[in-house]
Amino acid sequence: MQTKTLNRAIPIVANALGRKFGVNVIVGGMNASRTASTDGQTIWLPDLPPDSALREVAWGFLAHEASHVRSTNMAVFRAAALKSPLQKTLLNILEDIRIEQAIRRAYPGTKKTLETVVDWMIGNHRLCAPDLKEHPASILTSYLLLTLRCRVLEQTALTAFAAQAEKVLRQTFPASTVRRLMGMTIEVTRLKNTAEANQLAERILLLLKDEKQAAEQPQNDSKGGSEGDSKDSKDDSVDDSEGGSKGGSGDDSGDDSEDSNGDSGDDSEDSKGGSGDDSGDDSEDSKGGSGDDSEGGSGGSSRDNSGDGSEDESKGGSGGGSGNDSGKTSKTLQQVLEAGEYDLDQDLFETAKTLLETESRRNGHQTMLPIGEEASLLCSAGKRLLHDVQGESRALTARLQGLVQSARMDRPYAGHQGKKLVAHRLHRAGVGDSRLFARKTERTAPNTAVHLLIDLSGSMGNYLGGESQSDIAQKSALALALALDTIQGVSVAVTAFPGFHGEDETVSLMIRHGQRPASRAGAFLQDARGNTPLTQALWYAAADLLQRQETKRVILVMTDGKPDDTIGATNIIEQCQATGIEIAGIGIKIDVSWLFPRHIQIDSPADLKKTLFGLAEQFLV
Repeated sequence: MQTKTLNRAIPIVANALGRKFGVNVIVGGMNASRTASTDGQTIWLPDLPPDSALREVAWGFLAHEASHVRSTNMAVFRAAALKSPLQKTLLNILEDIRIEQAIRRAYPGTKKTLETVVDWMIGNHRLCAPDLKEHPASILTSYLLLTLRCRVLEQTALTAFAAQAEKVLRQTFPASTVRRLMGMTIEVTRLKNTAEANQLAERILLLLKDEKQAAEQPQNDSKGGSEGDSKDSKDDSVDDSEGGSKGGSGDDSGDDSEDSNGDSGDDSEDSKGGSGDDSGDDSEDSKGGSGDDSEGGSGGSSRDNSGDGSEDESKGGSGGGSGNDSGKTSKTLQQVLEAGEYDLDQDLFETAKTLLETESRRNGHQTMLPIGEEASLLCSAGKRLLHDVQGESRALTARLQGLVQSARMDRPYAGHQGKKLVAHRLHRAGVGDSRLFARKTERTAPNTAVHLLIDLSGSMGNYLGGESQSDIAQKSALALALALDTIQGVSVAVTAFPGFHGEDETVSLMIRHGQRPASRAGAFLQDARGNTPLTQALWYAAADLLQRQETKRVILVMTDGKPDDTIGATNIIEQCQATGIEIAGIGIKIDVSWLFPRHIQIDSPADLKKTLFGLAEQFLV
């Protein structure tokens, strides 16, 4: 069901927020190449039903993407994202924290808007803490996302999740890795730009690589001390009956002690002594082994507290110091460094994007709020055009100003008191009517915002009385804009559709509110092109007028054909009327009575100019 008015419609609110944040927003009309996203300049947002539960998510998504447009260097981001899925994810998490901090400083109200997305995700089970069964890379990135949003952005709804994520992190990674990672997260609040965020992401990657090398070091040392001539000779010791393990690692003190107790002839014990990576039972190793650092045991105690230490170790946890634990640590860190896209959880706002797109497609909403592109000015040709239309504009100006002045002229009326008597009412005193004094009423100037839409679809290139319809329409619009510009209390904007290159998702801005029409004459020399995206143009004009302070708002449409989306055009016209926006259609050699509540058909150039001026008079007085 459509909204009764436009005030809460997704395109209108999105337009208002886009203007507030200083970004371009396109709503609806998305296809395979235009999903909910930003390219660093424009934000694409799905249209949603007016009663959708995802409306608040849409506003949070818009605020988040607007912060990217305002603060993210997309060139740096794209280059870093190509290096590896893990670096892309790390950078995205860090950059999201930085940009949301920035937009909250500029617009404090966005704090609540962004928190609403988190609350919705939690309430609908779209966001939770990681568990030990997940990929180590997912555990790492989930910890960063939850902890930084909780501590830096103060999104307190994530407190319990952040605590659980830290617990799982400690059970998965060695204490030295966790300690160094936590130290780096403190720097997030000091990031100034995307490049610095990427540098921190690269340092986290370097930390993981360093920790992996440190975990491999005991194994490398043992291989270097073997009697074999190659690294493979140590692995082959399992098959030798005469103890390759005796010449094995000097670091595996637990294994050596087993050998000294007379078990050197046992092949299984030889295997244990020869390789720390593939031991089937490391309970003895954990008692006698030496750790990578003095804090290695803290990770093990954390796992013990979870209730099942053996299960934690099987999930990749590493807190002990045996050769086997070092091998597991190395394997875990290798998994993280080699993680693919499917090993990493979807980003918070990527999840929001997917939800919005799915909702929009399910409801079949394809309303499009286009963005305005500034029309190019043809200066020399524009001067000639201005000279041609100024004669007609002067006559219209005099006519409109005279009409407006007479309408707002002070008119005397009879009152009960005053300084001047009304002679022709003196006889009323005999019947007790004391309204004998002349009073004047103040009439205010018109307080009207007008948005003129010009259809420049391909069919407007047809000729009408020796000139193309597009040329006639543009000249008439310029003459009207020049006349309205001289009237106090009237603001005018002129927009052509479709966009300059025929795109449905853009409109061509010929005159904005506040611009002098004479300086924009060079914009009224555009060629006909494309289809007739009237629905999109009406959404743009309505969103523009609803931002104006004038009490009266008017849309005038000049068109020569049926809109591409008849149902959409009908809906937006009805909503304009319900919101108080007056609208009229001027059909150029076509009847538009079936579409517009107020309508006129013209069949000659003179009719168009006369009709356009007549409508202006009706709306002004």
